[in-house]
Amino acid sequence: MAAVSVVQFWLILTSVICLFNWVEASKAGHKVDTCPETKDLWESRAASESASCGGVSEYHCLRDKDGKKRELCLEKTRILQGNCPIVTEKGFLNWEPCNESLPGCPDNHYLSNEVYKFPFCFGNNTSSSIKSENKDMEEDSDIEIIVPVVILILVAVGVVLAGLIYYLMIQRNRGPNYEPKDEEVCLMENDKRYSRAEIVKKDHVQQGLAALQKHDALLITGMLGTAVTSTAESIMKEFSNSESHSGWSFKLCKCQELPVKFDPKTIYFVYGWFGLYNDNPCSMNDVKIYLNTINSTLKKKPLNKFIIGLRSDFYRRYGSDLEDFEDLFHKSMSLDSVNKMRDQGYEDHLKNKIKNACSNSECLCRRLTFDMIMDKKEGKIGIPLKLAILTNDHDLIATFLEYKNFKKTLMENFKSLKTSDLDLYQCVMYVCLKGDLKCSEDVDKRLVNSMHFNISKESVEQKMSVMGKYVRMRKSDERQKVEASKATYVFWHPFIYICAFHALFESNPEDVVKYCNLDAILQLVRPPSKSDRKTNYFTVTATEEQVKIFQGRIKSEGQDEMYAAHPLLEFK
Repeated sequence: MAAVSVVQFWLILTSVICLFNWVEASKAGHKVDTCPETKDLWESRAASESASCGGVSEYHCLRDKDGKKRELCLEKTRILQGNCPIVTEKGFLNWEPCNESLPGCPDNHYLSNEVYKFPFCFGNNTSSSIKSENKDMEEDSDIEIIVPVVILILVAVGVVLAGLIYYLMIQRNRGPNYEPKDEEVCLMENDKRYSRAEIVKKDHVQQGLAALQKHDALLITGMLGTAVTSTAESIMKEFSNSESHSGWSFKLCKCQELPVKFDPKTIYFVYGWFGLYNDNPCSMNDVKIYLNTINSTLKKKPLNKFIIGLRSDFYRRYGSDLEDFEDLFHKSMSLDSVNKMRDQGYEDHLKNKIKNACSNSECLCRRLTFDMIMDKKEGKIGIPLKLAILTNDHDLIATFLEYKNFKKTLMENFKSLKTSDLDLYQCVMYVCLKGDLKCSEDVDKRLVNSMHFNISKESVEQKMSVMGKYVRMRKSDERQKVEASKATYVFWHPFIYICAFHALFESNPEDVVKYCNLDAILQLVRPPSKSDRKTNYFTVTATEEQVKIFQGRIKSEGQDEMYAAHPLLEFK
């Protein structure tokens, strides 16, 4: 039996290596002879390949480090002049600088899916570049193809036989209650204590770790709910736990809360750019001040590194206004790209953590499919957040199956509390209006009376156990191990707050513009539009009368000059 086990081991090891190499190669797309060099050819090729792309990923044709051309799906990103986009072995987009004095080297910023404007970046892009020049080379090429195929076939046959024996042996040794170990899952959950922890991809962590080891600044972009913060935190943990960076620590802070002096040997993840829930159009000057603080710090060559977490839609909207900070954005990674093979772990999570974890064979979760989660109509929030929402509250699945819309699902859930548990509804909406809940303080009696809420500090404390479905302790308090009775609580994700805000605005719009915290209003409320343009997914539209109420509030608080450029204040 020992001899058979050794044979099995080597067969399985060989097959795993072959399969691993095949999977890694497939992530980087498939090889093509040439990349299209005109817009028409590019769009024609993109149309034929579009079926394999999903979400916000789009067709790309890029050169790899060996000069070969590959087609794959990636989220488009802005490339700075003097750089060419290339694809890495694992299917990620990287930059390769070129000599700007050479003809063809990009002399302007451009989008990665418009690289056809600069054929220079493709290198040798003629058909002959990968074709055989003579018969001998053709024969060599045939051999190069046939030999691996034969080897794979032989290995596959051996693996089938050995794998069957191995599987039976393993099953015999496992108990009836066996569950897979964490190492067998291709995704990492950032915080095991919460079922709603956003899922982080190991590929993203490895990519970010490699970048942080070589550079002092890393930009991570992603749509809301793509686990930007969780990914950054995982990268920083890996970095600070490595032997080569002993003594390093990390901190998370909003850009508005950057310290005057940065601690040495510390990585800072800075988030909240332009707004936590949505963008505040008046925040550009502040953003530039915060970025300049980081830029100035790095120029002094301190023992600091920075990860900047930025919503990808904000980056597309405001990136051209931030060109003075190219050094901070030079090394970047996007979490938005959708790749069916690389996203297999998400589908496994849906199956294992949501559907298989449910003991009710008649539960509606059996009807839930990954295609519903992947639906492009729901492309405004990331898959990690969608899975976290359904994992956090299994009862939401029935409502989601009805509406096929996460925002609508959560809004209906909040509205239903008004009839099923009025005290809980008022406690949750109190947190929405205030922006957070400071357990050490009494409730804002003026706000409570204005909203006709029947809640007190004691009633809020009594509801904290069920409020845990919607709120969490602020991470800084959690890391500092602040007592629950003295901690500050916030909605567990900005999107959950957005949905609560939308639900409250739908029923009490005038109360919202009168009493809600200013940050939320400036980010989430817009005046009536004179065009037929659709309302932003994250914002609500106030009536003319509601805008006037808000303008009166701002003026009475003496902040009309500060926010004069905001659409709500500009509206006449």
